Amino acid sequence: MYEKEDILIDYINNEINTVPFSLNDKLKIRNEKFRCREEFYEIKNYVDDFLEGNYTNRYIVLPGLRGLGKTTIIYQLYQYLLREKEINHNQILYISCDDLNDYMDINILDVVNCFLKLHHNSNLRTLDKKIFIFIDESQYDSNWAGAGKRIYDKTNNVFLIFTGSSALNLEYNADSARRLLKKSITPLNYGHFLKLKYGFHYDEFSDALSDLIFLGDEKKAIQCEREVYSKLYNLEGYNDNVWDDFLRNGGFPISFYEKNDDNVSQRLREVVKKVLISDIANISTISSEKYINSIRLLNFLAVQKPGDISQNKLANFLNVSPTTVKGIIDLLEKTHLIFHTEPYGSAAKRSKKSWKYFFASSSLKHALVKDLGSSMRDVKSYEGILLENLVASTFFNWTNRKNISFNLFYDANDDEKNKTTVDFIIKEGFNKPIPIEVGIGKKGDKQISKSISDYRADYGIVISNKTKFIERQGNVIYLPPRSFSFL
Repeated sequence: MYEKEDILIDYINNEINTVPFSLNDKLKIRNEKFRCREEFYEIKNYVDDFLEGNYTNRYIVLPGLRGLGKTTIIYQLYQYLLREKEINHNQILYISCDDLNDYMDINILDVVNCFLKLHHNSNLRTLDKKIFIFIDESQYDSNWAGAGKRIYDKTNNVFLIFTGSSALNLEYNADSARRLLKKSITPLNYGHFLKLKYGFHYDEFSDALSDLIFLGDEKKAIQCEREVYSKLYNLEGYNDNVWDDFLRNGGFPISFYEKNDDNVSQRLREVVKKVLISDIANISTISSEKYINSIRLLNFLAVQKPGDISQNKLANFLNVSPTTVKGIIDLLEKTHLIFHTEPYGSAAKRSKKSWKYFFASSSLKHALVKDLGSSMRDVKSYEGILLENLVASTFFNWTNRKNISFNLFYDANDDEKNKTTVDFIIKEGFNKPIPIEVGIGKKGDKQISKSISDYRADYGIVISNKTKFIERQGNVIYLPPRSFSFL
């Protein structure tokens, strides 16, 4: 009888013997080699440290949405170990739990123990050589964090990388947190987009924009902006339409090699459906009814103009209870498909206000809207809606990528009589709030000036194409959308 252990042995042997020979094909398309995300270089440094005897950062967790390049990072590290560090191929194990799940229930610890016994006649305690274990889609083992902790505690000779859905953020306790190093893989900002697609990089711009936003110091950002655009205009294949493409399609590397916008949107919709079918199932039981309601809710959110949306309104639309809606939204937020901003204002005003919901990238929103055929009714208005999502998601992804702590709110002072509110308020610790207005077209100063006064802010920021380049006028900093998206 073909036993579970036999399946595991055959699977491990197949991976050991075939993955090294498939790397070239997996890391290129149309003979064009994939460029590396910045996270690859960070992890490569940890790999080098590990090989030199520094065992501090040897348990890495990469949570993130599907389609962002987590598996590509692992394959690039695999190739780096084989070619540049000359590590024997039987010292590297790559396992896709997504694939193995088709054959058996996943137990990562069983996989590792079987591999060590089979190929090294050893176990975790007696292992005397350096081993690299890359576990892709590890959320299929609900005890992945416990397995990682046990491996980490029993030997210094294993370098671990676990990838998986954003739900991995929820599935480890304080004991595991002390051992692992989490690097969230987020949708691309414009700088990362240009680096992966065109090989262009200018890393200083992001830090300079951080100083502009949080310190009100625009000088370095203005200098970086000038240098960036001087180099971009001499870049082969680059033109002013590239940023428009980024706004609609650019958060995911899968968009790079599709010539047709409809195909990009279709692939992104497939990402969404895969998250709902596979990733949510690892957090909660998802019935066919819950799946359908999740799709409908996402489509409903996608076509809404920016504004707070009550769960009662969503419940009425779906014809379900508010409790059911709350459960669906909680699941969608755990996957990082969407996130919310809360109102900023007095406790009384906040209690009366609902939350605003945004997508993890403007490209996800665009893909869903495009499927409904409603994106071109008013091009200028639609671009403004996408831009507001891009601004919110850029801040959200930046906090996850950099582990920077601040809060993004929307202005809760809005009411029927008062239309002079801004789109966002940033609050960092005990520092003064920073009002931010977003829009396409010649934005006036009324909203931002009033908010600076109302919140006693030192300055405010207008993210719009009112100015072609960054400039400051009094206590208002004007930041073009294209420049902001380098953050």
